[in-house]
Amino acid sequence: MAIEGIVEERSHFEQGIRKWQQVEDVTIESCEALKDATENILVQTVAGIIRADSVKHKEVLDVILRALDGTITLTPEELGGMSSLLDNHLNIERDSIALAMDELENSRHFVIRELLSYLLEDERKHYKLMSQLNDFKRQLYPYA
Repeated sequence: MAIEGIVEERSHFEQGIRKWQQVEDVTIESCEALKDATENILVQTVAGIIRADSVKHKEVLDVILRALDGTITLTPEELGGMSSLLDNHLNIERDSIALAMDELENSRHFVIRELLSYLLEDERKHYKLMSQLNDFKRQLYPYA
């Protein structure tokens, strides 16, 4: 059951998402070629990170396409029942952010600082995602 008005020009939107998935496929292939072309652990690590992100992007884009039909829902009961798990995970991410910040402050090496900065931003992204789920929980289930 399609939801009307969920996006402007649905067919154009779907084409754009599918094209984006194809771009992610090209990115994955490019990262694999980069990893195979070098023995350098830093280049291999960065290419591996980007490859893994592109795999995740494709999954998220697939969920976006599925959401257009209204088949993906989130109920108050689903989020309310996992309230303590969400809160616990937020604390874990908060601790990870604090650790990353401490290690970043204690490092002077350029490569180490860049990698720690990347990890810090990723932990912040995780915290934001979990916070969004927590916000959904509050909106849908105010007594959770």
